[in-house]
Amino acid sequence: MTSVGILPESLQTALHELVDRVNASDGGVRMILLSTSEGVALQRIPASEKEDLLLDESLLQSLESTWAPAPKQLALLKLKRIQQVTAEYSEKTSLIHLYYSPVVVTLILEPNPNFGVITSTCIPLLETILEPLCTTLLDALHITPISTSGTIL
Repeated sequence: MTSVGILPESLQTALHELVDRVNASDGGVRMILLSTSEGVALQRIPASEKEDLLLDESLLQSLESTWAPAPKQLALLKLKRIQQVTAEYSEKTSLIHLYYSPVVVTLILEPNPNFGVITSTCIPLLETILEPLCTTLLDALHITPISTSGTIL
């Protein structure tokens, strides 16, 4: 499997294992995109080399740069802290955008994914796997972390 990005090998391996585990339960993950909240691509984790080749590069770049800053725009609508956005595009693809400041995760899913597996297994494990990365980036940026409930840690 190929993956484009800058993350440590151990983190890439953990993410590939997560995709394999979720897909073994018919989760339907095609690819995981990781970017910063500023839209800088960090890593792409395809479910297989086939998926890596099937997904259009311009689409991936658009997802990484357009959706990453979305929480900042949604805040202008007076919405509370956004943690997750789910989007469905016709019958071909579903997307889930997860906001773990300062990292944005985009799950590109197959048609009719198993949302039960995604929400009960994939998302909690992603948060655990990515917590050290988020902490490191927050420390480097000198940003006070905020928990998913909105309290300062």
